[in-house]
Amino acid sequence: MKKLFMLFTAFVLSLSMMASAEAKTVQVTALEDFNAANPPQVLHVQMNANTRLDYDLMLFQGFQVTGKVQARDGGFVFIPVSYVNYHEESLPIQNEYPAVFKGQAGLIRQNQPFHLVFPNNGPDTFQYYVPSVSDMN
Repeated sequence: MKKLFMLFTAFVLSLSMMASAEAKTVQVTALEDFNAANPPQVLHVQMNANTRLDYDLMLFQGFQVTGKVQARDGGFVFIPVSYVNYHEESLPIQNEYPAVFKGQAGLIRQNQPFHLVFPNNGPDTFQYYVPSVSDMN
């Protein structure tokens, strides 16, 4: 019985540790052809899903993102530096949010989707405050 309890406790702890270190995988679309094994220094992608990078910055589906690329172990790391919003305004991204390329090395064509993994981006854990009518009086 004691061994069963210890096994259950270890299982629960491992699950909680995995949830706290959760990465966010996001599908994006390439806006130009590139080779994943030898990527360019700058890459342009379009977001295929809403992605919160931190409390103040959310990249919405359809935003076009420009990022620096750093080669690593047969793949690359994408670091967003700016994005174009729905009003066609180009806005800089102040902090670094590195994302690792996830997929097969090889040629990625324009308009082809692929995945980026933001390792330091877990689920949204904060809550928004929505004022009520009583707050306005």
